[in-house]
Amino acid sequence: MTERIPLRYTVALLGFSDFEHSALASFFRLAEARTPAYEETGSLDTADFVVVNADHAPTVAAVRDAGRLRDAVLIGAQVPPDAAARLQRPIAPTHIVRELDALLEQRLAHLDVNGGPPDWVASEPGLLGTADTSRQGKDVLVVDDSRVALRFMQVRLQRRGYRVHVAHTPEEALERLGAQPFTMVFLDVALGPRASMDGLALCQRIKQGRLPAGHDVPKVVMVTGLSSSSDRVRGELAGCDVYLAKPLMEEDLDGALRALDPSSATAA
Repeated sequence: MTERIPLRYTVALLGFSDFEHSALASFFRLAEARTPAYEETGSLDTADFVVVNADHAPTVAAVRDAGRLRDAVLIGAQVPPDAAARLQRPIAPTHIVRELDALLEQRLAHLDVNGGPPDWVASEPGLLGTADTSRQGKDVLVVDDSRVALRFMQVRLQRRGYRVHVAHTPEEALERLGAQPFTMVFLDVALGPRASMDGLALCQRIKQGRLPAGHDVPKVVMVTGLSSSSDRVRGELAGCDVYLAKPLMEEDLDGALRALDPSSATAA
């Protein structure tokens, strides 16, 4: 099964001072190890995405003339109103990755529709909604309403030796939890406007232990864009074992796996 979407994307850093460019380039060298991965390129024409100094007018004009504002994260005080994503200084590299992830999800959103190929997020040889039974790792469940997010989390965990099952809705998650035991469950807080419950309520249901006899209560990892201190408290009150904020970096995921499943957590 050929992967339907790439895991690596190129980013051009344009209009920054030598100091800012060097700092951003160093960060993106680290970001090459995550999924999805972002690596720097010097070419606006071939870059998948662009990070732009919004306060350097000639660069902003060049990006607009190239028709690339829809693919750009602009940083600074003079962000044009038609920019796809904007950030203020001081520059926070993880915030840039968060915005790039959001732009990527928007770009791939046309794949995330009913009636599309059921396996476009598949990672060879498993299909979305199933696990690769040839793997000998522990079974984990990932719950997210975005098939793009599911795809990237699936790849991350498979690379670490897990057999990954996925669910789009709370009902699918509870059905899978009733059918077999899982070592861990990875939940987003927001599960879509039509979901019967959010990830916090689903976490509470899981931790209440309403599972078939012989099924241990799994560890629950929240993976969400909600990252305030109050959000984290709500996660703790819901019973989650680890609360991870997006954009998810590899070292944070590895730290969670070492804490919850040290015998199986491996480096990517």
